[in-house]
Amino acid sequence: MALRHTIDRVRQWWFFTALVTLCASTGLVDNGSCYGQVVDEPPLIGAAGADVVAVCPPELQPSIASWIERRRAQGLTVQVIKPDVTAELTRKRIADSASIGKTRYVILIGDPQLAPDGNPKYPRFYVPAIYRRADATAAYQSTSHLPGDYLYGDFNDDSKVDAAVGRLPVSSAQQAVAMLQRIADYEESRDFGRWRSRVDLIAGLGGFGPLIDGAIETVASGMITGSLPGSVRTRVTHAGPDSLFCPGPGCFTDTVLENYSDGSRFWVYAGHGHVRELDRVPATRFGRPVLASGDVENLRRPASAAPIALLLACYTGAYDSPEDCLAKEMFLADGGPIAVLAGSRVTMPYGNASAAMGLIHSVYHRRPERLGDAWLETLSEMATPSNAEPELHSRRMVIDGLATLLGGGRIDDERREHMQLYNWLGDPTLRLGHPQELVINDSGRIVAGQKVTISGIVPMPGTLTVELHRRLGTVPMNKAQPFTANKVDPTLARYQQANDTAISSNQTLIGDAGPWTAELQIPADANGPMRIVVDLESSGGFATGVQSVWIRPSATTAKD
Repeated sequence: MALRHTIDRVRQWWFFTALVTLCASTGLVDNGSCYGQVVDEPPLIGAAGADVVAVCPPELQPSIASWIERRRAQGLTVQVIKPDVTAELTRKRIADSASIGKTRYVILIGDPQLAPDGNPKYPRFYVPAIYRRADATAAYQSTSHLPGDYLYGDFNDDSKVDAAVGRLPVSSAQQAVAMLQRIADYEESRDFGRWRSRVDLIAGLGGFGPLIDGAIETVASGMITGSLPGSVRTRVTHAGPDSLFCPGPGCFTDTVLENYSDGSRFWVYAGHGHVRELDRVPATRFGRPVLASGDVENLRRPASAAPIALLLACYTGAYDSPEDCLAKEMFLADGGPIAVLAGSRVTMPYGNASAAMGLIHSVYHRRPERLGDAWLETLSEMATPSNAEPELHSRRMVIDGLATLLGGGRIDDERREHMQLYNWLGDPTLRLGHPQELVINDSGRIVAGQKVTISGIVPMPGTLTVELHRRLGTVPMNKAQPFTANKVDPTLARYQQANDTAISSNQTLIGDAGPWTAELQIPADANGPMRIVVDLESSGGFATGVQSVWIRPSATTAKD
């Protein structure tokens, strides 16, 4: 047990590393007379494949008609087939229906959950998972085989994934209709508020003591601010009681739920996990889980502004378990995430970090149209050795070095095994709404205590917000924060101060696309490296821009 506890704690540290490196988320086949029909048998081998293969039990097929029409209207073709009795036969049926180079998405509409006797819990709605023997992570697994879906996207069994796979783990027509309506609401959303530019990061306790945990957090803060685009606002909630980002153990879960309701584009947890709950704060049996199945009803976000959730933790995505896993319950909740990525068994530190880095790089730097495109790029990256591409080697250098230092002799194998361990609950064809580019002109020399004119070019009219931000986790310029004056708990006040990085703001209405100007008051005690972040919100979209600046002290301040 002592060895197991040590291994668990090492994993916990690595989960936090994964968290911060993360900061480094139609119609049927037109073959003439059958166009517009639901086809429950695959076409002949050699027939032209569709963009999407949907595996759906017959009783659920009427429930997906509106989703098919939506994808058809977006220019995608969909081939609907029924699952077979085994994963092997289902995989063959998918491969026969697909076309390499054409089919990029596979969606599984059905539940892989097993009853305690090992049989499907919902036989009429069962779409099996693929089980593979544990290898690189075998020493840490309590079972010999790991459930996953990604191999349904390997059509010719060459270990190269051809399509991204996602699953709607529904066990009734009502669940399927409700979930697909939520997806439609998300894609049709006209809510272009600032939640779209926010990432919520929740981290469990490292467990190495205040000194080492504090050092890890210091490095983490630098990696966060240096890896995500500067226009992204990160809100960190850390379980360490000495952390600036800890709101206090007594209100930790309530703070997490309040932040969730406030909204974010990605909601990320890294730490210990179990089938039905996340780690506890404080980390004892008397602590309250960061989030548990009983808290899911308190997740309150409209589908039009729901986050994409990443659970970098063990077992939270054990979708074959006799009891509903946390990821599934979150995904099916009315106010839950629009998609959830979670591990089905014990996940490992290096694999977590690689998956997180690949996904965030794709979403924020390559900006693909759909969630499945981002995950397909991530899977391709996870299958690629670091020394195969200079750019990839550069991005992985830190985590590769740390993995090697801690004795990770099979890091390539571990990384590839996490392709099996991590699965998407969600629609791989989900459209990702990316911000348009907002140009900011060079602001020139900026001096504390003065007003500066900020200018640039906007792609559309709307409400323009210009803000000056200090670095995340630094001491606020103005110590007398309003919430401190209102006698908020000092620990909670410190937490709010650490995350509220805006020190000056100005909002103005822009009537037309094109040039814009706005004035921004620079606080008298501002000094050093900061960033100007500009957001534009309109009825038809949103745009963001960022500029790094150095605030120079005024002559009076310098003299003092």
